[in-house]
Amino acid sequence: MTIVRRGFDAIRSRLTGIGFLSISASWNPPVAQRTVILRLLNFLENRRVLYVPMHFEVPGQVDQSLIQMRSELTQILNDLPENSPAARRVRHLRAACRRFLENEPPDYRNIAYRLRNDFDHGSPARWHAHGERALTPGYFVALGELRATFGLQLSALAAEFEIDVEEDLASIFPVAVERHD
Repeated sequence: MTIVRRGFDAIRSRLTGIGFLSISASWNPPVAQRTVILRLLNFLENRRVLYVPMHFEVPGQVDQSLIQMRSELTQILNDLPENSPAARRVRHLRAACRRFLENEPPDYRNIAYRLRNDFDHGSPARWHAHGERALTPGYFVALGELRATFGLQLSALAAEFEIDVEEDLASIFPVAVERHD
């Protein structure tokens, strides 16, 4: 029964008009997947949280950007076929945003030698005193994990739909290693 409901919801969302006596209806056809993925990549090319050097990041701005990205990813999912490979990849991206925003970053006190005094006094790093997340080594590990997830999924989408990506965003894509056998 859920499948029927989703199918009806998809039709209803595209329905733009309905007649009565002449029994007519008008609707917007679904958008091609490539167009949807192109829209996503264009949106993400302007998200500096994905590629700006980590020491320039401000936690509050990172969180706001990820909230906007998660919202856009949800909109993109609404335009993709439910079981398509592209929709699965977009779901991975949305889950990565949710993980970063909701999970505590790992605790790496043993490698935070430069911040040792801050840890001992309760304030792990700058910005923490301003009500934002602390810039700990664990924060940067979590940000790196987010970027790696986005790089892997976006590179696969760009390759599948043959879309060129701006250099800044492409900088998080995995690098192909040539093997000389």
